[in-house]
Amino acid sequence: MTTKSDKAQVYKSICRVCHGGCGVLVSVKEGRLVKVKGDPSSPMSQGWMCVKGLNSPEIANHPDRLTHPLKRKGERGGGQWEKISWDEVLGDIAAKLDKFRAESGAESIALGQGTGRHHFMHTVRFANALGTPNWYEPGLAQCFIPRISVCNLTYGGFVVGDYYSDTPPKCILFWGHNPLVSGPDGEISISVKRALDKGAIGIAIDPRRS
Repeated sequence: MTTKSDKAQVYKSICRVCHGGCGVLVSVKEGRLVKVKGDPSSPMSQGWMCVKGLNSPEIANHPDRLTHPLKRKGERGGGQWEKISWDEVLGDIAAKLDKFRAESGAESIALGQGTGRHHFMHTVRFANALGTPNWYEPGLAQCFIPRISVCNLTYGGFVVGDYYSDTPPKCILFWGHNPLVSGPDGEISISVKRALDKGAIGIAIDPRRS
């Protein structure tokens, strides 16, 4: 769904600066992100957004953001880079991967990425096509998958805090995390703050005093 607003196209979307997933209205003008604001129709965030999401245009349009491939000029440490085409950089990478695979076998190659996002299954498929099982992603190894596995074994399903039903929580246990600043899965900061403001008791189990 899009609407006209000051000659900008407004798109309904989701903010993914963190894992919260707040509903947003994104304004795009002449192919450039110009404004992001909260979507009042979102059942989770209800129009609220944190400063990180509101500053998405600055992040997207920052002059230091890489928008094309760069190749190092000369020796390492020189700090000089030159712009090259996508065809050239992908060709260089493919040639090196073929060289490693021919000399040492596909399993000598390991693929790593940051925390899970919508594209991570493409990385897994690429590793599979390359012939290596060596793929790693920290969220699945140390965070999300262990959390889901423990929940399934203990409760029979993935348990998250319910801040959105007609019955607000009376007590919230924060175990080694701070959703007021991190916005983890299922716990948008503003929902936690609203629950505490309504009188919910907060108990923190944490490796540091907070």
